[in-house]
Amino acid sequence: MTFKTMAATLVACMLAMGVALTPQRAGAVATPTTTATPTATPTATVCSSSGNPQQTALTRPIPLGISGGNIHSLLFDKKGELKGCFSGTLGSMVQDSANNQYILSNNHVLADQNTAKPGQLIVQPGLADVQCLQAPSNEVATFSSKIKLKFGSGKNNVDAAIAAVQPGDVSPQILFIGDIASSVDATPAIGMSVQKMGRTTCLTNGVIALLDTNITVNYSDTMKPKLAKFVNQIAITGSKGNFGGPGDSGSLIVTQAECPEAVALLFAGSADGSLTFANPISEVLSKLGVSMVGSCTPSLASDAADADALAANIGVSAEVVASAKAVRDRHEDQLMSIPGAVGSGIAADQSGQPAIEVLVEKMTPQVQAATPRDVEGTPVKVIETGEIVAY
Repeated sequence: MTFKTMAATLVACMLAMGVALTPQRAGAVATPTTTATPTATPTATVCSSSGNPQQTALTRPIPLGISGGNIHSLLFDKKGELKGCFSGTLGSMVQDSANNQYILSNNHVLADQNTAKPGQLIVQPGLADVQCLQAPSNEVATFSSKIKLKFGSGKNNVDAAIAAVQPGDVSPQILFIGDIASSVDATPAIGMSVQKMGRTTCLTNGVIALLDTNITVNYSDTMKPKLAKFVNQIAITGSKGNFGGPGDSGSLIVTQAECPEAVALLFAGSADGSLTFANPISEVLSKLGVSMVGSCTPSLASDAADADALAANIGVSAEVVASAKAVRDRHEDQLMSIPGAVGSGIAADQSGQPAIEVLVEKMTPQVQAATPRDVEGTPVKVIETGEIVAY
């Protein structure tokens, strides 16, 4: 959920989308500057042909993968006047050891970047889809806990939070995906096919492009940057068009299997939309002390065979990725000194061998001159992405 883009763009686009189903409060939303909206993908027609249900108030119990957020997700200018609001995605259902159930999403969706207090209402749809109307009747959960985001020099592994579901108001099924497994895929691989259901770009398919990605993410809703560093993230590219966009934050990324398993939690993306970034799901669940709620059972034999085939076809095993990551880590200061560098990750080159990709805001002659051809024999490639922003 890009605050710089999302807070303004989604409010500006609501009337065109026709998704505000609850009464409008006059004068509640300031007219923002228009910005680019996410590129639609062919798969998203499943939503548009159905009237974009993921952005509307749905009958309880709601499925997940839909619009939602904290009831206090409002944005104010320096004078204290309302300038907009934002929504993210209520991604999936998890439970603790006592079988208490929660909605899983991002800190910046449910906890408003560390500011929410336990018990605050989580509403569906999110405020950006009801013209910033704060309606307690839209409650589906209450904010419970978060993993604190570290801004500045600290390093983050996840952008995650949970909210206790209201009994009978939430289903563990994901809209247009259905049931998922309670197990997870803890060993994502380059080239793995994945899917997600999100508030903005709907149901999309993609492939994992980068592993062990270290990035700097802008969370600001103003011209002044608010930066957070993340390490060991997953980057996904869309199979057709963008995989994610502003408002998709909190979406659960799952395998493309008959019984999908959780892979990662979507939270950010490149400004040009070419890459979507996500926290490895095993790290998310471990830090929150919860497990996935699922009702189908994946075929273990089939999954193992698929993983072996994937490694053989792409040519980048977990051991090779780990070796390339170690090389990248030893030279990270050098790589991040490339002008405009915002991140780096481990990819596979055209020959199926490991490569280090450096992400830069803009490709320039200075960038090209500063980029080494390789480090310790591992090829280095520079990709222009624009800045990386919270979705």
